[in-house]
Amino acid sequence: MELIYKSPEALKDVPTGYCPGCFHGLTQKLIAEVVDELGIRERAVFGGSVGCNGMGAGYVNFDSYGSNHGRAAAAASAFKRCSPDSVVIVYQGDGDGAAIGMGETVNAAFRGEAITVIFANNGLYGMTGGQLAPTTLNGARTKTTVNGYSGFPLHLPEMIATLKAPDYVARCAVHTPKYIMQFKKALKHALTRQIEVGAYSMIEVLCACPTSGGFKSEDAPRHMEEVVMKEFPLGEFKRDGEKV
Repeated sequence: MELIYKSPEALKDVPTGYCPGCFHGLTQKLIAEVVDELGIRERAVFGGSVGCNGMGAGYVNFDSYGSNHGRAAAAASAFKRCSPDSVVIVYQGDGDGAAIGMGETVNAAFRGEAITVIFANNGLYGMTGGQLAPTTLNGARTKTTVNGYSGFPLHLPEMIATLKAPDYVARCAVHTPKYIMQFKKALKHALTRQIEVGAYSMIEVLCACPTSGGFKSEDAPRHMEEVVMKEFPLGEFKRDGEKV
């Protein structure tokens, strides 16, 4: 019988702590698939931080580390400089990467550090119970905006793309097979550019948090299409150092 799919070797065969309908687990599985397909498992390093995203450091079957809240990009920069042959993949949530860690995120991009940042945007703080995040949508109710958020969400990739040093900047989704293929293609390009030219890349991945977001797990894909993607368009913003 022909084998058409198997679990990636770069992912441990263990249960995860992610809630049903959350895309962290799916995104991290896709990262593992790409690591296997590029044949870089012996060189790859997964950099986690604080939040639901950080659990991924314990699920990948290659080198990984954790860092303090918001310091993932700074820790990754140091790791890459100390081990330049490593292929460093940073996985951050929106609170970690765009709130407490905004300074580290922007400065790593500004310097053009040779790392690949995966920025998971689920529109709120998930692990702490669903509070306002920099990416919270206008009008959204959270634990800290019970009457609806009166501000506007941060579009981090568009902001990072205004800097000169970043090589590849994109926004992807993973809730359909089509979007999964697009994300894997984008990640392969980002990692290849890191390997070949020492480039900085950021890929935002639109995620869902049904547990704190107020919708059912099975409605997560529809929530992405009808709500989230209307605010955050998919696509590339920089490619090989040029604005798209």
